[in-house]
Amino acid sequence: MKIKTVLVAALSAGSVFAQSPKDVLDARIQFFGEMIRPTSITVQAGTKDQADRSAGLGIRFMGEIASARNWYYEVGGKLDSSSQMALNNGVVDLTDIKITHSYWSLGAGYLAPLGSRVSLGFHLEARGEALSAQGAIFQNGVITGRVDASNTYLRPWARVSLDGTWNWGNFRPYVGVDVAGTPVKTTQTQLQALSSMDNRTLRAMAPQVAGSFYLGCHF
Repeated sequence: MKIKTVLVAALSAGSVFAQSPKDVLDARIQFFGEMIRPTSITVQAGTKDQADRSAGLGIRFMGEIASARNWYYEVGGKLDSSSQMALNNGVVDLTDIKITHSYWSLGAGYLAPLGSRVSLGFHLEARGEALSAQGAIFQNGVITGRVDASNTYLRPWARVSLDGTWNWGNFRPYVGVDVAGTPVKTTQTQLQALSSMDNRTLRAMAPQVAGSFYLGCHF
């Protein structure tokens, strides 16, 4: 996913929500590192495989809405993160297959103040996710096929965040952690050769939960 897309979306959202409040509103930019793990799928009769965990970097912009204090619009995205499939039973080797995931997001959140420096956040967002699987399939050390599948789709996600702010000269940086999940899951309905992977099977590998650490600044 290209960071230019996120920046354009952020500027567009800012112009839509721009207002002239009497009080100074809070705006935030945060950089995050997010950890995910793709879901396992059946790759052979009676055999499942699952890609390892992966971590990706992202950026998020948040702006407080003048007519609803402590409510924020949010625009962001995560760059590509990837990991390899794990199956290697001495006959079939899928460890060359790389699963890559990225997304852009648009949503809203409520930050409940817990004192003057700590906030507990509840966020709902739509994520435009991109998922791909690429690599060679080996059997007895010989390449028997290649996987080259990709798909994009939109899913709702919910996040819960907790962060703390401190003063550093003229800056107000903050750090936090969050966990996220989605109720939407695609189920694998058929077993087929990975070299001809269909969109449903690929989507069945999409992550269902995520966790991240972030560092940001008020402005």
